[in-house]
Amino acid sequence: MRQKWGKNGNFERRYCLVDDSWTIDKGMTVSVLQNPLRTRLHTTGERPFVVPPHWHTMHDEHHIVLKGTLFVTQDGVRKVVRPEDGPLLTRRGVVHSLEILAGEEAIIEETTLQSDEVTEQKTIFFRSLFFPGVMQSFLSVMQVFYHGDGYPELPTGIRWLEWLMVVFLGGWVAPVARV
Repeated sequence: MRQKWGKNGNFERRYCLVDDSWTIDKGMTVSVLQNPLRTRLHTTGERPFVVPPHWHTMHDEHHIVLKGTLFVTQDGVRKVVRPEDGPLLTRRGVVHSLEILAGEEAIIEETTLQSDEVTEQKTIFFRSLFFPGVMQSFLSVMQVFYHGDGYPELPTGIRWLEWLMVVFLGGWVAPVARV
């Protein structure tokens, strides 16, 4: 089922994935798990999985590798994370990117440390970002980032400019453009 993330957090049908598991690419699925609330990525290794550099203003992230290897870059420092390493914390404000190489199956879980409410916001972020067609529209991606506390790193590395881009394009332009 698909729904739209409406005003005041209400949902309207059509614009958001609401199933608890969905395919994002060949050999890649994202699932929402309960008790505790968290998001799980499972990749079979058919293709690489890459999350470009970005940062958050309002939440920290916890990544746990259950299987395989995750490469995480935090503020320019690349780390290799495996199941035996335990949880990896990424604090708010830290520019980070994630990578899973092709050729290896991996299972990664993500949650936030603040509360289930913030973690629920993250699950809505993933449901919205991976809705069919969203990734093909820059304005749609900026709108999802605006509502999901995500700010892509620009080549200049000027944080206020990165923040302003998301707020202006995702918060003001995208709603008017009806992306």
